[in-house]
Amino acid sequence: MRDAKHHDVPVRRKAVKGLGRYRDDLEAIEAIAVGLGDEDVAVQLAAQYAMAKVADVGDPRTVKATLERVSSKCEWTRIAALSTLADITGAFGQETRGTVLDLEVDAAVKGRLEDEDWGVRRAAIDTMAQRAEHNCAETIAAARKLLEDQMGTVRESAIKAIASLVPRGSREAIDWIAPRLDDWHESVRRAAVVAIAKIAEKGDQHSIELEKAACDDRSWIVRKAATDSLAKTATLNDLSSIRKLARMLEDFDPLPRMAAIYGIAELCGVGHRKAISLAEARLEHRDPGTRQACVQLLEKIATNDLEDIMRKVKERMDDEDEHVRDSAYYSLEAIKKTPPGRRRWISDLPDLSDLDRLGFDSSDEEDEKKQDAW
Repeated sequence: MRDAKHHDVPVRRKAVKGLGRYRDDLEAIEAIAVGLGDEDVAVQLAAQYAMAKVADVGDPRTVKATLERVSSKCEWTRIAALSTLADITGAFGQETRGTVLDLEVDAAVKGRLEDEDWGVRRAAIDTMAQRAEHNCAETIAAARKLLEDQMGTVRESAIKAIASLVPRGSREAIDWIAPRLDDWHESVRRAAVVAIAKIAEKGDQHSIELEKAACDDRSWIVRKAATDSLAKTATLNDLSSIRKLARMLEDFDPLPRMAAIYGIAELCGVGHRKAISLAEARLEHRDPGTRQACVQLLEKIATNDLEDIMRKVKERMDDEDEHVRDSAYYSLEAIKKTPPGRRRWISDLPDLSDLDRLGFDSSDEEDEKKQDAW
């Protein structure tokens, strides 16, 4: 408890996070709430983590202590309090929702949608969307309004809120988001194309055309997201989309190329002759990055009865580029082990779908285990 007010940030952060172990302790709850107003963001994040651990979801003590910070004069404290409310109040339908205190939370969150600080507005729409019922008209209307916000990060959060709430296949929602594909802020364009893929039904041609156009975006971040999205929305028999994904193998940035490799492999599967021929046609491309991408794609979808493909991959082992040579070696070994036949290809990539949460927890637990060993 004493270290929660220590002058050194790492000590203070570790102490505040540790307070989460003192379940249902009023002093600990109050100390954590004070941490939400700390001058250092790392301590605020630790307080947010601890507040979710110190009591059950929807506990009036933690909710009240956090709610009091939503009206703070400090914008960072307001942001921390709003984000914490999203964690500690529970989703729609949870048993503590709908109480008098919960209605106060609703009012406080809605009131911050027009806050003077853009970070607070973003936290408010994030929290409102997380707490809302699916297809909640009020929250969707609030998010639509924020699509015109002056700050790109707020528009980005508004897009994500809409995508998380509207029904699958909502053409209306796609039309709300589509204009953001021309936004000046690249993270907004990226969020828009990801949201379209999340909302669209498989094979929806309108969404596919939007994703194809985004594949030509000036930002590699958007092109990468658009390539991923196109692979999710396109169907196995959509040759136009498969050709577009194959053209992304020629992108000058490695990440859109990698997205094309995995997108084609997951969409088409092992033994898809058209996908194999599209990769084969680019094995002698002038750009070594494209040659490497094609070799890596064939590693995933080619089978050992395709002798001509195996010969051409083997020729790449004499490529002028060392990366192509290395990839060709491993590709040939993999193809030799792949029996003929059509089947799904299962991705070997780790799940990175929740990138926003990566790094939220620290290595404190690992440090403590090391200390215990002594």
